[in-house]
Amino acid sequence: MSASCSRINANCAWTTVVVLGLIGGCPLLDETQSANQNSNTSAGGSTGANTSPPNGKFLQVPDPLSGDNPTYKLTAQSVPQPGAAVADVPFGTTQARVTQTLGLRHEYSRHDPFNRDQSLVLLMHLPSGEQRVYRTQSRPYDQPANLVRTVDFEEPRWDPNDANLLWGTQAFRILTLNVQTGSTAVVKDFAQDATIAPLLAANPDVYRITMKDEGETSSDKRYWAFMLQGSRDDYRPRYIFCWDRQTNQVLGLYTVPLSQADIDWVGMSPLGNWVLIGGSDTNTGNLAGLVMANRQLTTFHRLDFATGHADVGLDSQGNEVVVMQNVRTDHIDLIPLSTDTKPILAAGGSYAGTNRVPLIRLYYVSDSPIACHSGVHISCNMPGYCVVSTYIEPGVAEQNWLDRSIVLVELNRAAPRAYYLAKVYGTTGAYWEETHATITRDGSRVLWATNWSQDTGTEHVWDMELTMPADWSNALP
Repeated sequence: MSASCSRINANCAWTTVVVLGLIGGCPLLDETQSANQNSNTSAGGSTGANTSPPNGKFLQVPDPLSGDNPTYKLTAQSVPQPGAAVADVPFGTTQARVTQTLGLRHEYSRHDPFNRDQSLVLLMHLPSGEQRVYRTQSRPYDQPANLVRTVDFEEPRWDPNDANLLWGTQAFRILTLNVQTGSTAVVKDFAQDATIAPLLAANPDVYRITMKDEGETSSDKRYWAFMLQGSRDDYRPRYIFCWDRQTNQVLGLYTVPLSQADIDWVGMSPLGNWVLIGGSDTNTGNLAGLVMANRQLTTFHRLDFATGHADVGLDSQGNEVVVMQNVRTDHIDLIPLSTDTKPILAAGGSYAGTNRVPLIRLYYVSDSPIACHSGVHISCNMPGYCVVSTYIEPGVAEQNWLDRSIVLVELNRAAPRAYYLAKVYGTTGAYWEETHATITRDGSRVLWATNWSQDTGTEHVWDMELTMPADWSNALP
């Protein structure tokens, strides 16, 4: 996908820090015991249905703001057969292989690949570029009998209410597809819009509307934010606009100057209160760093120094937030979408008075034997929680508690807590080998990509899944 390059270039500020501390020559699946953990393992290799933690009581991370927590390193496991499961014994969880085709995986951590009732899953076939819908009635999901249809939309996303409906874009149109019947409908054609059509006529190189694959609409699909992207100047965005589907009005339009054109993604906040713009710290003016704007695109407020790996969601009180890697402090932060929230602009700057909450410390300390060697992705699909997953490169030691790990974080500003969920058996030598763990909107499943450290760099990946225990959020202490 075209977005892969932008994701790598804009979101990997951690690499510069981590490279300073690389330790070569370590085994990819480290069987040595962690220095600060009595039992070291993800053992097991059983087949069959997932198991879940007893009573939904996940193993809690003692202090997510410390770089030093109990470490559970991998124990070597055979590649699981399609449908088979591997137990993460210390966590009381089991991950199952749910796809069999090499190069078939979900799109990204920010998007829920399952429809409303989890009866269907949207997967991306890397060799062909196809998006495919499969039934989930049997594992592996990608059995030929489970294939429903292929999808040729850009940025396909499930409807929040209709289990059979996908939304997507083509050129300047928003469309829907009923995946069962194959019927499509044009919801909006901006080439015919009174505000947008004159811009297209005046700028013939503009060829599509886009959220750059990572952005999202408001949860109810009422408010949409797009960039108009042109082919000139290295395919830079030319305009940003906000559209209200209910009134069929373009509420705001912003011309993007060349000095503000380094933008990773645009989208709406979940409740539709804000337009979010993932700008670079090299931008000038209104679009420097992560920015929120009103729907009219007349006022802009900088939330963070830069735009890192992130997702947009709701905290435990139902407030709109961004959870994002903070490249100035090496933390993952909860960033309230409020004009009271301030960016930390200086390296190592203070959190005092910023209205932001550090959730996890990313211990990127080059000379430490417990330094973190992983990059991170974030998924906030379930209100009140996020899932943080890590990915690690070939020949890099697993040593920090976050390395090769997937954790759950409660988005409680007063008392955020974190829990171990699963270990990551993949190694990342190419973009689509990154873990990109995503939690479903109802919190029932966590899905991620892996290559099981086989053929690293070839993107021969498939998906692993953790089925969460029923009512797990109420069972947490």
